[in-house]
Amino acid sequence: MTQYDYTIYKDNSSQKFKEACTKISRAFPQAKKSKLLVDVDGSTIQAFTADGHSILVYDDYEIGAVFVTSDVNLDSIFS
Repeated sequence: MTQYDYTIYKDNSSQKFKEACTKISRAFPQAKKSKLLVDVDGSTIQAFTADGHSILVYDDYEIGAVFVTSDVNLDSIFS
């Protein structure tokens, strides 16, 4: 269940996407990182699972933004 949403960048950016993924990896070194998903429109999604919590990082071309949805509070990382 997603409880938290974070807009990282208000446009598409592979660099901002990678930076967000790196921040999550550093904050949750035990997190399981799933295989990178690439949608037909070029959007990328990176999923992390940490202690039963789901964290998803998007570089979404349909929406036109880099954002994170999570069921764990990430304010300390993205505020």
